[in-house]
Amino acid sequence: MSDVGLNSNIYDVSSKYLGILNRFLVEANYDSTAVSPESAEELQTFLHQLSDPSSMSFQIQMVAQIIQSYLKKHLRSQTSEVFLHDLTSHFDRKMGTNPEVLQKLTLLAEALNEECTNAYSRMRFNG
Repeated sequence: MSDVGLNSNIYDVSSKYLGILNRFLVEANYDSTAVSPESAEELQTFLHQLSDPSSMSFQIQMVAQIIQSYLKKHLRSQTSEVFLHDLTSHFDRKMGTNPEVLQKLTLLAEALNEECTNAYSRMRFNG
């Protein structure tokens, strides 16, 4: 696979999951009591996949690696595994719109947004 193809794939996958996060964050920040069940369920499924180290999905493995690397740089007090487990636990208890949870979700969105930006830049300048 060419560098452009590889970076295009990274961009596509990262932006797909960034979209899931952003949809939920927009809804929750607009009105935390009116988040669509579909949006919450889609994000909860994504978080469970991220938290499962045995996930067979290449896309999830790649996104998990991106997020783990980002969190390693930005978290001081806990590991990415604990961070993701905490998020998943909040969603399992229907507490996904808690302000603390929204801050953590924003960190995940920042990680994927940064990767999208980097992949796009690599495509543009190496293509």
